[in-house]
Amino acid sequence: MVKRIREEGMAGALEFEGISKDDPQLHAWLDEHRARNGGKIRLGLGGKGVRVMFARDADLQYWRSHYQLKARAAA
Repeated sequence: MVKRIREEGMAGALEFEGISKDDPQLHAWLDEHRARNGGKIRLGLGGKGVRVMFARDADLQYWRSHYQLKARAAA
């Protein structure tokens, strides 16, 4: 038997500066995302914050808008 590894395409990644993996806002976004579409998201540590990798471009755009709204509210 041959074991095949399925490669998943990645739409892209965003690095959220100043947000850690333990940030409650990040966990709220993750819960909302999973409830909405159960999508696949991977988290990692970036240079200045948390890096979130997405399988779909629509998810990438949605998360980018979340972060921009938070940045505007903080300013």
